[in-house]
Amino acid sequence: MGSLVIDCYVGNHIRLEKIEMYVGRIVGVGRSRQGNLVAAYRVSSRSFPNRSAEKLGNTVQIVAKPGSADAASDSPYIVYECLIWGPRFAVVSNGTHTRPIYERLNAGNHPRDAIVSVLVGLDREFDQHDTPRICGLVDLAENKLWLGSITATSLSILPIEVPHGQLAYITTYEFPLPRIEQVDADFDAVDPKAVCRHITDASVFSQFEKPVCAASWVASPSGVEVATLNAIR
Repeated sequence: MGSLVIDCYVGNHIRLEKIEMYVGRIVGVGRSRQGNLVAAYRVSSRSFPNRSAEKLGNTVQIVAKPGSADAASDSPYIVYECLIWGPRFAVVSNGTHTRPIYERLNAGNHPRDAIVSVLVGLDREFDQHDTPRICGLVDLAENKLWLGSITATSLSILPIEVPHGQLAYITTYEFPLPRIEQVDADFDAVDPKAVCRHITDASVFSQFEKPVCAASWVASPSGVEVATLNAIR
């Protein structure tokens, strides 16, 4: 999974060459090695590196950098809430489905039903790539994690069971469907800043090119902490 590794023979030696892969946006949910629940998001972009993650109240928004060509845009594909949290739930996603899922949860919907109803109602993004909508959900009361996505051909929602030190993830391209085996088993970040750095350039995520910005949420017995990481490129 991730980058392709090719064996190249040079004289009597084998040299391993890593070919990076573009996967677009990344959503992850998991547990730190200390057992804390984690939600994380990363923007990767080939064409639009002028994005930032900004914390505002109990949300993190993806916005265009001031002075960039997209700074005045109100397109939901450019400006959106990627992370929102409250006393029980945290929702992370790559678009405008973040808040509707969160609001359905607060209205009493089961996590599966909240994700299904919003993703079916909005469908994938109707851009030139049919970009999937992907999302993650953390339920503090039940100590449970979920991943969900909708593509042009599929809808998938999966409860995620991972031990401490693992982060399950989905991406808009290449790996858009949640799968049991789609897990980073070397997740050693201990705080939100470290989570942002990890999803940017550590372990399997180092194989995914063009990182732009990241956001993370970590819930520990002492409370919730949130961080962002910008100006990666």
